Amino acid sequence: MKPDAPKVHPLNEGTGPVLVFAHGLEDHWRTWSAVAARLPHWRVLSIDLPWRAGNDYRWRFAGSPSDWIAAALDTVDDPAPVLAGHSFGANALLELLSREPERPCPAAVLAMPFYRPAEATVTWRTVERSRETFERQIRGGLLTRLGSRAAGLCGEVLEKMHAKTAERIGPVGFLAVFEQYVASGHLPLAETTAPALVLGGEQDIGFSLRDLEALSGALPRGRLHCAPHFDHFCHLHSAAEVAAIVDGFVRDRAAAPERERGSRT
Repeated sequence: MKPDAPKVHPLNEGTGPVLVFAHGLEDHWRTWSAVAARLPHWRVLSIDLPWRAGNDYRWRFAGSPSDWIAAALDTVDDPAPVLAGHSFGANALLELLSREPERPCPAAVLAMPFYRPAEATVTWRTVERSRETFERQIRGGLLTRLGSRAAGLCGEVLEKMHAKTAERIGPVGFLAVFEQYVASGHLPLAETTAPALVLGGEQDIGFSLRDLEALSGALPRGRLHCAPHFDHFCHLHSAAEVAAIVDGFVRDRAAAPERERGSRT
């Protein structure tokens, strides 16, 4: 049984292909606005997912991340939209595409996903490193939301803001991400049918070229694009480039639907 459908918001009203965005953990559906503004010919929608900023994480007990996205997509009037997700949202899409391969999807873009191959042993050190990365991502998200205002705040104030945010998210929020990370290598990725672009950035705190290559290689129609200057929030800091990559990938898929597994761009 799927959870109640999250609301889907329009970001622009183009007459071209329909593109649906999924935001990351502790983010907002408007996070994709800068990318959408550079895709004026698309009809761009964004899902207000329950893992938005400030949530209490009770959504975890009503459905999996992919359940929430599926419920939202079922309300979209286009039966086969292009899908794009960032971070936690990207992994939620990965889960959806592998568990519902019959769902029509002409292309999917997975920006800054996390992936752990099934053969990789999970140790206590894995947990520790994942928590360290998680807390650094919280800090990065805080600074991104503050923008230019961060320069006017002293280090002590920023530390208190970071500590308060980390405390609110708590272990339940960390577990939501960690469980998704560990489960990623056990998804039936070979069952996916949609062309999928894995988008990585070498400035992302959790960047691992080896893992992203493994992910794109595990997808039957996967491609990998890694940019040296992209950080975790590339859809905000490099919106024009991300928009061009999304647009180019979808156009390329339409022109040449079959590509070598795990190819790089």
